[in-house]
Amino acid sequence: MEKSFHHLLLLAQTVFQKQVILEASAQGLLPGQSKMLDFLLEHDGCEQKLLGQKFHLEPATVTGILKRMEESGLICRQTLEGNKKSRYVYLTEKGKEAAVSTVRPIFSACEAQALAGLTEEEQEILCRGLERIYENMMKG
Repeated sequence: MEKSFHHLLLLAQTVFQKQVILEASAQGLLPGQSKMLDFLLEHDGCEQKLLGQKFHLEPATVTGILKRMEESGLICRQTLEGNKKSRYVYLTEKGKEAAVSTVRPIFSACEAQALAGLTEEEQEILCRGLERIYENMMKG
């Protein structure tokens, strides 16, 4: 197997994402919904376009994910007075419950599996390195 940086990064991201999607789907969540629920738990009432920016998704993709979440009763979307162009996304009680009791444990379990065998210092170095890589890539 190839050991180049890009290959290892892609492999790690792919298997991590597949595991999250597999576990989330077993709980009735569709792809993309778990990360939205997790983000909204900390940023409830954010503007819909911010979700696209944060996750580097096209507006149509975000709209599709949110539409299915709204149909499932996980979120509601509203426009605010004076701002008819922007929609704001809010978790419902069902959405908050799913984020806290389903999504957060899935992410925690997947992170624990991914970081198994790494010391706390190695985990901190890895996270700082990934953050720097992301910042570098956003510059270009």
